[in-house]
Amino acid sequence: MSRGYIMSSLTLEEEEFPIAYTIMAYTHSEMVERLLRAIYRPQNYYCIHVDKKAPEKFYLAISAIVQCFPNVFLTSRRIDVVWGLFSVLEPELICMKELSRYKKWKYFINLTGQMFPLKTNYQIVKILKAFRGANSINGTIKYVYEERWMGKAPPMGIRLLKGSLHIAANRDFVNYVLYNDTAKKFLEWTKDTEIPDETFFSSLNYNPQLGIKGTFKGDPDDVHEYVARYTIWIMTKKLCAGKFVRHVCILSTGDLPRLGQAKELFANKFYLHEDRLVIGCLEEKIYNDTRDVYMGVKDVNTSFYERLNFVQHQVENSTWRS
Repeated sequence: MSRGYIMSSLTLEEEEFPIAYTIMAYTHSEMVERLLRAIYRPQNYYCIHVDKKAPEKFYLAISAIVQCFPNVFLTSRRIDVVWGLFSVLEPELICMKELSRYKKWKYFINLTGQMFPLKTNYQIVKILKAFRGANSINGTIKYVYEERWMGKAPPMGIRLLKGSLHIAANRDFVNYVLYNDTAKKFLEWTKDTEIPDETFFSSLNYNPQLGIKGTFKGDPDDVHEYVARYTIWIMTKKLCAGKFVRHVCILSTGDLPRLGQAKELFANKFYLHEDRLVIGCLEEKIYNDTRDVYMGVKDVNTSFYERLNFVQHQVENSTWRS
């Protein structure tokens, strides 16, 4: 294609390890398109949700992009997403259900239109395989805000955690979310709580008694390496070369040295209108790394990921039933 999409699996290993992606989009169609181009492979699957209140021009632009690919689609329903409400989590669940029609993918990764990959598709595949089914899902019991749950006790004795909506999870985890009765009851429970998107996935991942493959068996606060996303929060006091918007660093060209060394799969977040160069540089890095692996002059060392706490102490086999 004229825009530089890679229309080949490139390697047999990549072909045999498809990934399912969601992209939650609201604005800046160019950024969404560049993200899609960076992660696109014909064996993967891509579900895009456009916020119901997004401008019509934006929706039409994304619709036109989707029509170019057989493995990219828009959600059948659009949600008016409002921060702090169930509407933040709902589009992810819609995409999960619609992606579940495709039987070959191994892992699920959810993104927003303001994220960008730090690794090539081949590197992501190698890292996910090194997980051996483990889920990279952030969660903590140390900074739990109990007032969010309105004094309500969760069903089935589930231990509640606070974490991130953005995850890298195996297919068994997604199936549990969609088809298990406990998950359905827990989801209904979260609808009457505050910021349910920071509770639902994290709590499921740190309750190993549920028997979900890849969930964590230890203390959530012992997981110090969360490699699904690179995000600089203002409270961490880490260096941000860009500026903070709603407590999150808007990454810029000055952040490139740290982004180039990061272990995470994706970075959040970027504003093209603030700094276009940083995305161009990351695109070039992804292209060069893809070329070098294909030419056999570069490989991926996954030893760091194999040693991660959540990989070493995971639930090895699924024991739940739908």
